[in-house]
Amino acid sequence: MTSTIKFAKFPFTHKGYNFVSKVAETNRYLPQIMLMGEDFITMNKGAIDECMPDIEDMSWASIEKEIYRINEGGTEMFLELVGIA
Repeated sequence: MTSTIKFAKFPFTHKGYNFVSKVAETNRYLPQIMLMGEDFITMNKGAIDECMPDIEDMSWASIEKEIYRINEGGTEMFLELVGIA
């Protein structure tokens, strides 16, 4: 039997790219994240700036590689690059 994890999705745009921050609906912190509203998005943008300070000069493949590294080992929270703004 295969189980499928459902995610709450938080889309946002940062530095010309569209991202989605995903949190498993079963994550015990999801209620607090929902209450944070825009502050949760601000945290995501800060993490992107910290991990990829030169994102404007990076190729799509380099950004995806860094996001893969950020998500590595994750089980309930993920960041996805979904497009160019």
